[in-house]
Amino acid sequence: MNNKTDNFEIEIILSYLNSNSKKIFNEIILAKKNNMWATVIVFSLAILDNIFHQNDTNYLVEGLELNKIKYSKDISWLRKKRNEILHYENNENNEPIGFFNDEDLKIASFKAYKILCKNLIKLHKSRKI
Repeated sequence: MNNKTDNFEIEIILSYLNSNSKKIFNEIILAKKNNMWATVIVFSLAILDNIFHQNDTNYLVEGLELNKIKYSKDISWLRKKRNEILHYENNENNEPIGFFNDEDLKIASFKAYKILCKNLIKLHKSRKI
């Protein structure tokens, strides 16, 4: 993507977020620029969790659609990846995982960012830009 396209995408995403989530998203942008891949993963889920735990989500999507998004395989993957980073977990075989290598974290961070953007669009699909 070029800089113009990146800026357009960022502006759209920011338009979906409240002030706290905007600050976190700006940290994601900085983290991407500085190869801080784990930060991108952790903060992507933090933004989505902020939305999922709001008192009033009626202006977004219907309750069933919200639950479908919250419990989707993408969000489950993102939560598992975040937990592996923060809590040093590996639910598969209950053994500690090794250190993350930079390339794996980079790939996972791109996936996390896509999951964030895709789900923000799903959550705000009825909203006019």
